[in-house]
Amino acid sequence: MKQTGNLNGWTAILLGGLFQIIWAIGLDYTNGFTDILWDATVVAFVFLSIWCLSYSMGSDIPVSTAYTVWIGLGVVGTVIVSFLIGLEPIDWKIAAFLTVIVGGVAGLKMTPAEKRPDSSENGDG
Repeated sequence: MKQTGNLNGWTAILLGGLFQIIWAIGLDYTNGFTDILWDATVVAFVFLSIWCLSYSMGSDIPVSTAYTVWIGLGVVGTVIVSFLIGLEPIDWKIAAFLTVIVGGVAGLKMTPAEKRPDSSENGDG
């Protein structure tokens, strides 16, 4: 089903990737889900991230492309932000594999894919 509204599918994926970074790093601060503020933050951003992915899949973005870009943004962004705030080191091997991830995501984005038709367009709904 095509989404309507002010939020673009690609904007939703970018926001979802950002929210993924926040909740993934927030997990490090939950202390095994014993810190209620961080617990609530992580749960809220997990929900927002998945909602953004779902929204983007409801636009004209194919599921495989939306999911791959969303995951790629989350993975690469989490590693970079973790490095920037001092949680994890990055060496040349990590940087090389992050480059492979970015290349794969960009390649999928550039590959034409057809969105499956709505069931309402087929007379099924």
